[in-house]
Amino acid sequence: MNPSRPVFLRRLCICADDFGMSNAIDRAILALIDQGVVTATSCMVLREAWPADAPFLRACAAERLDAGLHIDLTHVDGSAREASLAGLAVRSMLMPRRADHWRPLLRQQLDRFEDAMGRPPSHVDGHRHVHQLPGVRETLAELLNQRYGRALPWLRGTRPGPASGAVAFKQQLIHRMGGPGAQRLARRKGIPLSHRLLGVYGFDRDVHAYAQSLDDWIGQCQDGDVLMCHPAIGSTPHDGIAAARQVEFEALSALNPAQVEQRWGVRFSPQPVRVGR
Repeated sequence: MNPSRPVFLRRLCICADDFGMSNAIDRAILALIDQGVVTATSCMVLREAWPADAPFLRACAAERLDAGLHIDLTHVDGSAREASLAGLAVRSMLMPRRADHWRPLLRQQLDRFEDAMGRPPSHVDGHRHVHQLPGVRETLAELLNQRYGRALPWLRGTRPGPASGAVAFKQQLIHRMGGPGAQRLARRKGIPLSHRLLGVYGFDRDVHAYAQSLDDWIGQCQDGDVLMCHPAIGSTPHDGIAAARQVEFEALSALNPAQVEQRWGVRFSPQPVRVGR
């Protein structure tokens, strides 16, 4: 036994968001999956690149990749253009919790995922964290229980990781959009929930600074955390974080999973089963 190697390996799920938004994003995610850095991806099945690129994702081995649904409620025309998140949040809070407003759109996206992938999603989360909004989360929990019974996908939680200053404020803002309510609902409905959410920042870092953030997140992670990321090779029209995506891809591409395991005792892995029950 190598005495310098940690006895306990923490498992960290690195989840790349927005697969299906554009070919530039999808190529980056597929490259990082092949490298063993990205171990989960969340798919936007209403966006323009999904039909063409889903078969490449389907070919990835399910045991080494969690492929899930990235619920999309702010899309405009299939491109990266976005409707107002604030307006969506206000509408969700004003509607009765048991309203059927969200059901057709959520069902449509689950259907599209299954049709393209030939299997249920391993997990469900939301573009701009909309899966935790009041009304959306109740309808989603009902649909997941109806469709998948005991083999439920895991939900991505938004419980904050360690941070300070503006990043800590942003983490709290994301969580307060509905995170505590989603946690209680998942517990009542028996839906697995991931641990803390890492990877939050202001999309304002160069490659060196983002690489340092990756180091911090990996070093501080706990077993079952999810580190979200948004890599891309090249830019996507109407995408407000296009430059940050390319920075993320460059820094993520420099990670070596074997070296991370040796240094930090952290193994990049799909989300551990039934964490957060």
